[in-house]
Amino acid sequence: MNKLLSPNFIYDERQLEHSNARVLALVSESGCKVLYSPKACTVPGVLKNLANHMDGFSCSSLFEVHLVQEVVKHSGAIHLTTPGILAYQIDEIIEACDTVVLNSLSQWLRFREELKGTVDLGLRINPQLSFAEDPRYDPCREYSKLGVPLDQLADQFSNSPQTFVGLNGLHFHNNCDSTDPAALAATVDKIIAAIPSLLNQVSWINLGGGYLLDEFEEPDIFTGTVQRLTTEYDLDVIIEPGAALVRTAGSIVSSVIDLFESDGITVAVLDTTVNHMPEVLEYEFVPDVLGHVDGGKYSYLLAGCTCLAGDQFGISSFDAPIEIGSTITFPNTGAYTISRANTFNGVNLPSIYRRDMSGNLILEKEHTFEEFAARAGVVSNVRV
Repeated sequence: MNKLLSPNFIYDERQLEHSNARVLALVSESGCKVLYSPKACTVPGVLKNLANHMDGFSCSSLFEVHLVQEVVKHSGAIHLTTPGILAYQIDEIIEACDTVVLNSLSQWLRFREELKGTVDLGLRINPQLSFAEDPRYDPCREYSKLGVPLDQLADQFSNSPQTFVGLNGLHFHNNCDSTDPAALAATVDKIIAAIPSLLNQVSWINLGGGYLLDEFEEPDIFTGTVQRLTTEYDLDVIIEPGAALVRTAGSIVSSVIDLFESDGITVAVLDTTVNHMPEVLEYEFVPDVLGHVDGGKYSYLLAGCTCLAGDQFGISSFDAPIEIGSTITFPNTGAYTISRANTFNGVNLPSIYRRDMSGNLILEKEHTFEEFAARAGVVSNVRV
């Protein structure tokens, strides 16, 4: 086999199928529909794979909508949920989307008449119930921009129920990387207590994402919560996982390009960068490293190759020494890497490989200088 381009992103079809099977087994038992949230990973091969299993896609922008349609054609429903709807996009939204979830009462009042009868209309709720410890991940944080505060929605519906004529469904999302379905049950309890009559008026509810469905500690709580909504309120229930479906199916693979001592530790500079995994820098966590051993004999500070001083992945230890040319693999990076990676310092994006069901590696995308130049508005004939 030819030497792989480095750095690279590998998505594994076998692991993707495994993750899908575990999630779909739970969802099938509960009776809810599943939309994939492509913000987690927009690699075309991943979208095609998931299109075979999902009821549709929950997109966050028109670009995502068009990307999904370009890749998977007419496979499943297209939902759009975003605070960023622009008035001049309405005709395009009507043509491209099946369901539109408006983010605020202001959006609802501005756009409902244009959208009513052309798409299924939803409204996002802020349940005002937080579970994420880091406010940067918390959709219900103070001064949240995401959804109508539940108490405000309840007051508006009580005082002016006619305001919500034409509303088809409700949406909320108030967790992140959670394995506890009790948080979801508590949120549903609060919503039912606040707006039972509105729940009787709409036909569906979207529970959002933020849950690692295949890692639920008590899956029966999830199933019971969904079935409560379907039996008591005759609602279609939707959930929209992203990371839960793709995180374990992807890896960033890099090479050591330099080794030197700095203040008593060996720095291993890699040909990748935290800009290929932006959450490492933004949320200050140490990613998994294949071969890392707690207390291993040989320790290294793994660093990226840009001029950014904080371009570091943390300290990893191994049982054997590494050298220039050694491979360093970051597993469990299938979510929020390729969809968020950037070319700061002109460092190229990772090439994309697919590991097929037989274990073969197939190159799917090698990024070029022309693409980098085009983002700066430059048309270039330079070949590198």
